[in-house]
Amino acid sequence: MYKFQILSIVLLALFGIHVQSAYAYVDPGTGSMVIQVLIGTLVGLGIAIKVYWYKLKEKFMRKKE
Repeated sequence: MYKFQILSIVLLALFGIHVQSAYAYVDPGTGSMVIQVLIGTLVGLGIAIKVYWYKLKEKFMRKKE
């Protein structure tokens, strides 16, 4: 199992080093899409943290009646 992990890391490193030219361009809309994805991810993480923070806070701050 350990040898397989080392072999896979070495193969990924070798394939990652050998990159050919694509002779292509990045569409101008791609930058806008990447920014939207990043903003959406940050907002989603913020909402998830807020929800779980309130659940955790409620669990510890229950009123004893």
